[in-house]
Amino acid sequence: MKKAVLVAALVLLSSVSLVAAQATAVVKITWRVLPFAVISLGGDYDQSVVAVTEIPTPTAADLARGYVEIPDAVTLRVMSNTHWTVFVQALSPTLGVSYDGRFEWPIESLEIGLEGRFIQASTHPQELMSGGNGEFTLTVDYRVRVPETGVPEGDYEAAILYTVTTD
Repeated sequence: MKKAVLVAALVLLSSVSLVAAQATAVVKITWRVLPFAVISLGGDYDQSVVAVTEIPTPTAADLARGYVEIPDAVTLRVMSNTHWTVFVQALSPTLGVSYDGRFEWPIESLEIGLEGRFIQASTHPQELMSGGNGEFTLTVDYRVRVPETGVPEGDYEAAILYTVTTD
């Protein structure tokens, strides 16, 4: 008798679960990773940074070869998940004018180099380098061509803009 009651109880419980309502839901999760690229001076990607590079007074050797070289003038870091290109451009057409106003130093006298390849500065964006995904350190060199007659007294400077774009 105990067996029959136990079997009846099991059958009753089974039938209740067979007639009970059931529902299921399927959720599909998707996401899209967009291409990105960031550039920094000194490695902090969350801030705008201005780097100041002093141009030394030309020596006799600099005047003889025609330029002052500033190795490792700026270090840029690029991080990207896709192909990228770094562009460089000067924000003014000259390096400045002498105090007496008779000498104007053209921006083209500034050369910007990476891995031994130099380009003349321009107020138009120029490709400096490109690469793929990952994190890269770019060490930029500067050359400033000096006239044979030297540079008269004056305040000279260049504001250089580096921009990274994804392709």
